[in-house]
Amino acid sequence: MKETAIRSVTGLLFASVVIAAVVWSLGSNGVFWGIVSLVAVAEWRRPMVIKKQFASLLFAMLMVGMTAVMLLLVWDWKSGFNPAPLLTFIGMIWANDTGAYLVGKPLGKHKLMPRVSPGKSWEGLIGGVMLAGLVAWWLMGWEWAWVGVLLGVAATAGDLVESAWKRSHGIKDSGSILPGHGGVLDRFDGFLFAAPIFVLLVHYFEIQFFFNLLFI
Repeated sequence: MKETAIRSVTGLLFASVVIAAVVWSLGSNGVFWGIVSLVAVAEWRRPMVIKKQFASLLFAMLMVGMTAVMLLLVWDWKSGFNPAPLLTFIGMIWANDTGAYLVGKPLGKHKLMPRVSPGKSWEGLIGGVMLAGLVAWWLMGWEWAWVGVLLGVAATAGDLVESAWKRSHGIKDSGSILPGHGGVLDRFDGFLFAAPIFVLLVHYFEIQFFFNLLFI
C-alpha cells in the first residue's frame, strides 16, 4: 500500500511537470526534453565501463534525436506552436503503462519475456495496448484507435530493450530520481521507439487532433 501511494504521488507530480513544460511554450518544451536527455545519458553511462564510450556516444545521439522529435510534435508548419500532438502521444504512452500495470499486476500469469523482464506478462501487454487504443479513439477519433495499439506495442518493445540493458549490467532501476518509478530512462524508455513512429504517422496521415479544441 505504501509503495502504491508513493508511486501515485510521484506519478501525479511528475505528470504535472511534464504537461506544464509541454503546454507552456516551445522553449519550455525544448528545455524539458533537453534535460530529460541529459539525465538519461548520465543514467546510461553510470554502469558502463570506459571501454564502452562508443556505445555511450551512440546513445547520446539517440537522445538528441528524441529531443528533436519532441520539438517536431509541438510545431505545426501552418499554425506554429501546437502542443496537442505531443500531449496526445504522451497520453497514449501513459495509458499503455497504466493499462499494463493495472491488468498485469493482478492478472498476469503468462510471462512475456521472463529472462528479460520477469514482471511483464501477455495479459499486461494486452491491457496496455487496449487502453492506449481507447485513448487514441477518444483524442483522435475511432479510425485512429489502431495508432494507440501500435504505439503501445512499440513502447513495450522500448521498455524490454531497456530491461535487457539493466539486466546485462545487474541493476534494477536506471536511477532513483523518481521515488517509486526509478530513473528517467525507466519512465521514458517507451518513448524511444514510439515517438519516431508517431511523428511519421502524424506527418503522413495529417491527423486532426480533437485535443486542439483546448487550445483555440
